[in-house]
Amino acid sequence: MTYQTDEFHPDAAKRLFLVVVNQAILDVLENNEEAKVAEQWLLSEEFDNLAELFSWDAEGFHQQPAVA
Repeated sequence: MTYQTDEFHPDAAKRLFLVVVNQAILDVLENNEEAKVAEQWLLSEEFDNLAELFSWDAEGFHQQPAVA
């Protein structure tokens, strides 16, 4: 049986954040009812702050892919 501790696990938090980001992107791509809200969150300052907290380059998420 699994047990719960009071320890904070940064890697687990990063993985959870990545799952949330992936789901938001999937919602936008599939154009579900949540798509607009997910898109707004992905482009928000709140998202940038969370990405910074996890030491990710939030600007990299917002940049358009280079056209060859």
